[in-house]
Amino acid sequence: MSRTEHYTMRWIESFPTPMEPGVVYVSLTYSTAGHICPCGCGREVVTKLSPARYKIIFDGEISLKPSVAASGLPCNSHYFITRGEVVWHAKLGSAQKKRTQASDRRALEADRTPTQRVRPKWRARLWRHVKN
Repeated sequence: MSRTEHYTMRWIESFPTPMEPGVVYVSLTYSTAGHICPCGCGREVVTKLSPARYKIIFDGEISLKPSVAASGLPCNSHYFITRGEVVWHAKLGSAQKKRTQASDRRALEADRTPTQRVRPKWRARLWRHVKN
């Protein structure tokens, strides 16, 4: 398989089998985006769309933010998709991978439990009000 340097976008409900190279499939139903890795390895890359993870920008061309660090794939690719174009970045070293994975875990946890983060502050304010 050859490298992909440009992506288009296709709205779908669920991912097709197989995915076509050069297409970012976006499923609002499942809040995910998927594409074939642009390095040419042929592996599927699926990203969870959420404020803590990835977001899609479509202004006639597809952008996927932040960068995709495919550290779980043998190719270890690292790239942005910006206005349809693949913008390559240096592969992450092992220390960077660990920091990125830890940051992702914290962001996901914060994304999963927004009410738990707010609730203690609300309870504390209520308790201060009740005590006085």
